[in-house]
Amino acid sequence: MKTVAQIKELANTRLEEAEILCASGKYDGAFYLAGYSVELMLKAKVCEHFKIDNLFDKNGCAIQGIGDLRKVVETHDINLLLIFSGLEEKFRKAKIRNENLRNSYLFFTACTGKKEDWNEQVRYLSTNTKTKEIVESFIDLLNHPEGILKWIEQN
Repeated sequence: MKTVAQIKELANTRLEEAEILCASGKYDGAFYLAGYSVELMLKAKVCEHFKIDNLFDKNGCAIQGIGDLRKVVETHDINLLLIFSGLEEKFRKAKIRNENLRNSYLFFTACTGKKEDWNEQVRYLSTNTKTKEIVESFIDLLNHPEGILKWIEQN
């Protein structure tokens, strides 16, 4: 990936792949990829915020000190990515009015250990930990016209 547009395209592709996996009954992988699509979209916004084509391209960015910044933003934490993208305050206000944003955000921040929680560690869970209903609900929330992916991309 060399540009913000390519990172955004990859985010959308990961959600499409999640839909394909879900339709094939591969719910655990679908759940992970769906959540990863949000992480990628936020990382594209981090690049935009810092006005760097691709902060995560280790070979293509010769800005002095960029390696230190890269280490800080190579996180999976949606709250930190919202802060680094410059969207945190706007998102906090938007989710008050937008039930879809609120509900999708809960998948990333509940951290209750329930089947609904998303974090990067779900990729290591054994198979059959996610149900069709949970994954379809998650994908629907992310894919919704007023969903978190579209919101991030538009703000």
